[in-house]
Amino acid sequence: MKSRDGQVLWRARFLRTACIVLVLGWNVLFALAGSSLARASRVATSLDNASFPIVDPLYIYNQLHYLTTSFQRREAGYVADQGHDRFASYWAQEMARNLQGFAPQIVRDTFAVQGWRGRPASLPAFNMEVSVPGLTHPEQEVILGCHYDGEIDSSASAFDDTSGCAYELGVGQAMGSYWRAHQLYPARTIRFVIFDAEEQGVFGSFHYLNHTINGDLANITAMFNQEQSGINYPARFLGRQANPFMPDYINLTPLQDNAAYAGRIHLSVTQRQHVVTFRNLWSQAIPAVFAQFRAEGYSSLDYYNTQRQNEMQPIFSASQETNLHIRDDPSSNSDQVPFIYAGLPVAMLTGDQSYYDRQPEPWAYPYDLPQDTLALMNTYAGGSSRMSPALALALALPAMLTTWMLAQPAVSGAVVADGKPLATLSDVGQTVAGQPLTLHASGFDPAQSSAALAYAWDFGDGSTAGGSDVTHTYRATGTYQLTLTATSSGGKRVLQKTLHIGFSPLTYTNPYSPLSGKNTLNPSVKIPAADDTLPPPAPLLAPFANVSASSTPQATTSALATLPPVLSVQPSGSANSTLPPFWPLILGLIFLVPGVGVVIGLVIMRRRRGSR
Repeated sequence: MKSRDGQVLWRARFLRTACIVLVLGWNVLFALAGSSLARASRVATSLDNASFPIVDPLYIYNQLHYLTTSFQRREAGYVADQGHDRFASYWAQEMARNLQGFAPQIVRDTFAVQGWRGRPASLPAFNMEVSVPGLTHPEQEVILGCHYDGEIDSSASAFDDTSGCAYELGVGQAMGSYWRAHQLYPARTIRFVIFDAEEQGVFGSFHYLNHTINGDLANITAMFNQEQSGINYPARFLGRQANPFMPDYINLTPLQDNAAYAGRIHLSVTQRQHVVTFRNLWSQAIPAVFAQFRAEGYSSLDYYNTQRQNEMQPIFSASQETNLHIRDDPSSNSDQVPFIYAGLPVAMLTGDQSYYDRQPEPWAYPYDLPQDTLALMNTYAGGSSRMSPALALALALPAMLTTWMLAQPAVSGAVVADGKPLATLSDVGQTVAGQPLTLHASGFDPAQSSAALAYAWDFGDGSTAGGSDVTHTYRATGTYQLTLTATSSGGKRVLQKTLHIGFSPLTYTNPYSPLSGKNTLNPSVKIPAADDTLPPPAPLLAPFANVSASSTPQATTSALATLPPVLSVQPSGSANSTLPPFWPLILGLIFLVPGVGVVIGLVIMRRRRGSR
C-alpha cells in the first residue's frame, strides 16, 4: 500500500512538473514571438508613418569603408581595370541593386580627357549613370551626382569624394526601400551619376551637361552635387564635447552673380522662379529632417568630456538647426558648376572645405592629399581611428536632406503604381539638325517580369522606328514631339519629350584647363593623431523604420571594424545579426517540446494500466 501511494505521488508530481514546463514553454513562445511581432509591427508602422525615405547611417558608413579600402588610386585616364574602373563598376551595380524593381538603366558615358598638366592621359575617362524612370513625368529629370576620381598621389580619397559617392548609394537604398514598401514610383526620372575627371578640372560634369543631356536641359528640375561630407554636423572636432559642432553647408544656385561666377549667371524669368522654389524648400527640409532623425532614435550622441569619458549630449534639436548654413554657392570648383551656368536649381551639399584657405578652421581637413583616409575622418569626428557614430550621422545628414527634397512634388515626388509596364528613355544628347541622335529604351512589366517589351518610336517629323536602340537624324531645325511607346501583354507606357532642334548645341565653357594633380600640406594646419586609448562611444542603432534593418536592430562598432569587406556592404542590411530572426520560436520550442512529450507519455502509461 505504501509503495503504490508513492508511485501515485510520484506520477502526480511528475505530471505537475510537466504541466509547468508545458505552460512555461507556451508562455515563452508567445511572449518572445509576440515581442518579435510587436517589433515588426512597430517597424511597419514607423515605415508607413514616415513621409519620406529614411536613410541608414550604418549602410553608408559600411559603403564608405568598402570603397576606400577596395578601390584606391583612382586617377582618370591612366590605368585600366584597377581602382578607378572597378570603383565605377561596383558603384553602378550596387546602385542598380538598391533600385531593383524600378527598371534601372546603367550607362557608361566615355569621353576624352587631356590628363594632368604636363602628363597626357593614355585612356578616356567615363561617367557612370544609373537611371530610374518617372511614372507621370518621365520626360522631366532630377540629377544626383558625385565624383569618384582622385588626385595623382591620393589613395583612398575618403573625404573627397568617396564620402559623397557612399551617401549617394545611401540615398538610392532609401529611395528604393521606401518605394517598394509603399508600392510607389518616382514621379520624375531620377539619374544617379558618378562624374569622372573632376580633380583634373571638372571635365566629367561639363561633358555630361554639354553632350550627354544637352537636349534635356529644359527638362531638369534639380541637380544635387553630393560632395565631401562627414566633417560636419553633428560631429565635433576630435569628438570633444568642448569643441563646437562642425558646420554643414547647403550651397545653392545664386539668384545673381557673385565673385565665384563672375558674370556667368543669367537666369530667365522661368529659371528664376524654379530656383526660388527650390531654394525655399531647403528652409523646410532642415526642421523636417531633424525631426525624423529624432523619431528614428538619433536624439543623443556620445562626446568626450575633459576627463576623457563619454558623455551623452542631445543632437538634432531645433536649437541646433543653425549649424546648417544655406547660402549662395561660393566655390565654383566642383561638379555643380556647369549646372549653375545653365541656370538650373542646384544644391551642393558639403562639409569642411577650408583646408587650403589662408585662415583655415581648426578642424580643416586635408582633402586631395594622401592623408585623406577613413581612419583620419574617424579621428576628426570621434578622436580615434575606430568607427565614429558621429561620422556615420554626419554622412547620413546630407543623404536624408536629399531624400526629403526628392519626396517633394516640386522636385521629384512619388506616385502610386498603375500596373503598366515601366520604361526608361536614355539621355538626349545634342539636338542639332543634320547630326545623328542615338536613343535607347529599356524596361519591364512588373506583373510579368520575364516578358520582353516592344518599343515603338515616333520622332515627330513623320519618321518612325522600332526596337530598343535607334538612331535618327532631324533634317530641319524646329520643335518636335518625340514619343516612345513601350508595350507588353499587360498594357503600354507612353513617354514623350519635346525636342528643340537647332543649328548648333547650346554649350557652356569650362573655365578650367588641366590641373597639376598635386597639392601640398597647409603649414597652418596641424593634422591630429588618432587616440585609440579613448573609450569607445555607444554603438549607433540602425534606423527603426528601415525595412532592411528590421532583423539587425543594433550593430556594434567592433562588428563593423572586423567585418570583411564583402559582408560589410550587404545591400539588404547594416550588419550581421547575432541571432536568426526565428530565435524566439527556437527558445519557445526548447521548453515546449519536452513538456508535450512528457504529457503524452503519461497519458499512454495511464491508458495501458487501465486496460489491464
